[in-house]
Amino acid sequence: MASFNLTNFDAAMKHMYPYKKVENMVYQHNPLLAMIPKETSFPGRNATYAVEYGLTNGRSANFQTAQNNRNGTKLSDFVVTRVKDYAVVSVDNETLLAADGSEGSLLDVAKSKTDSALHALARAMGRDIYRGGTGSIGVLDEDTAATGTTVTLQAASDIVNFEVGMRIVASTSGGADGSALVNNGAAVEVLTVNRSAGTFTIATAMQTVWGTITDDLVLYCEGDAQNGGTAAKMSGLSAWLPASAPTSAAFFSVDRSVDATRLGGQRLAGAFATIRESLIDGAVQVAREGGRPDAVFMNPLDWAELAKSLEGTVAANSGASPNRRRYDSKDSVATFGFSSLSLAAPTGMLDIYADHNCPENRCYMLQLDTWKLKTLGPAPRLLDFDGLKGIRQANEDGVEYRWGYYGNLLCTAPGFNATIALA
Repeated sequence: MASFNLTNFDAAMKHMYPYKKVENMVYQHNPLLAMIPKETSFPGRNATYAVEYGLTNGRSANFQTAQNNRNGTKLSDFVVTRVKDYAVVSVDNETLLAADGSEGSLLDVAKSKTDSALHALARAMGRDIYRGGTGSIGVLDEDTAATGTTVTLQAASDIVNFEVGMRIVASTSGGADGSALVNNGAAVEVLTVNRSAGTFTIATAMQTVWGTITDDLVLYCEGDAQNGGTAAKMSGLSAWLPASAPTSAAFFSVDRSVDATRLGGQRLAGAFATIRESLIDGAVQVAREGGRPDAVFMNPLDWAELAKSLEGTVAANSGASPNRRRYDSKDSVATFGFSSLSLAAPTGMLDIYADHNCPENRCYMLQLDTWKLKTLGPAPRLLDFDGLKGIRQANEDGVEYRWGYYGNLLCTAPGFNATIALA
């Protein structure tokens, strides 16, 4: 039996984690991340592309008027920059040597740690594609708890973003999401997670770590927070389609306030309507602006409420049994097997997906062909640009493997997409 060396371990890793398998591992439980169009070419410092938000005014039934008013179309150049994210695997040499060089044993050694690292990266990518780039993963509810070691989240569904052992930092919501961190970015470790209650406990009392809490705190995984500077994470849907009309503040070099719809997407407040009614209103609004939305993504709790309402509507209108499905689930992405509900819209049928990464009480109505996850090479990938998949650790008795990606999300027609508040 061959003895262990980095060559045969690298071969084992390559055998176990070919790109397609890595893609499936990362995308399989993240519907939007899986379905968003991908482009693995992102050369240069940024991706610059123009969005047309106004037609030429050189048109009139009177030739002289048309000539006098002629001008170019209104264009804004989005200059999209890359962000980075990493997951690092470390395997100690003693464990590797004990495997005695057997490929099967080496795979067993690597699998649990590598799968865990890739899962962590998948969770981050799946979550970030919905969020604003600030790195936030939840908000501490100051009204419920401002002292002690038990953190209660404003939205209990955000508990999916927290893990035992994660180190958390905070900023005040009064300073807005992405503002400077409190107490110089002091971090504290998550000890336990109560996923039913939407709470977790930390190692040190929160007032000791973050000082006297008089406002809700925005929470971040250590190393991800914008901290008052430039966004370090992917600019996801909530960045491209903000819930409030965008201001003149530059977004990838564009002042979106000149046309908040065509440059910043559409917004619909559906708080006083059912989810079904909100979706219909949203589809009509997007269609009015020329969009052809084909997919809706929402939190599973909202999806369940919609599913129940659709069942009741069909049963009442058709005389069918309430247990008979007329809004059928279907596998619209065969590779991943995501189920969807269907709803008629002015421009065609909408496929409605449940995605645990989507914030509760908000959904996104998208025309998918206007979106692109643009990256340098596959995302994620093994970072082996020097030809070495594994690297001997300088300060530890082990081997390190680095996974990550470089890229960002971009939208070529924000106005053909909408964000809809459901409560």
